[in-house]
Amino acid sequence: MNTVRKITNDLAIAGQPAPDKLPQLVEEGYRSVVNLRSPDEAGFWNDEQIQIEQLGLRYVNYPIQSSHLTPETALRLIQQISDLPKPMLVHCDTGIRASVIALMQVAMKQGMRTEDAFQKVTKLGLLNDGS
Repeated sequence: MNTVRKITNDLAIAGQPAPDKLPQLVEEGYRSVVNLRSPDEAGFWNDEQIQIEQLGLRYVNYPIQSSHLTPETALRLIQQISDLPKPMLVHCDTGIRASVIALMQVAMKQGMRTEDAFQKVTKLGLLNDGS
C-alpha cells in the first residue's frame, strides 16, 4: 500500500490503496475509507467500494478536484465524513487532496473558521497542482 500517514488517532491519509493491500486496513483497525477520486480520473478503481465493504468497512466516494475545491465544498465533505466510524482513511490519487481535507479538518476541530483553514492550506501550496 502507499504510505499511510496517520494525522490523528481517528484520521489517516494516503494515495490510492492497492486492491491486494486492503486487508491490511482491517488489520490496522480502520473502520471507514473516504475516496476523493472521480470515476473519470485515470486509474480510478471501479470495484473499490465493493471490495472495501466486503471487508466490513464503511465507504464514501466524494469526488473533488483541488482546482474546484472551495471552503464550502470542503466544509460539506468534512461534515459528511465526521459521523463515519473511526479511524478512517481518506485517500485520493497521490494524497494531496486528502492532505488538504485532513489539515482543514484538524484546524477546524481546533476552532479555526472554515475560511481561515482554507486560506492556510492554500498558503501551503496544496491547492495549486489540480491533483
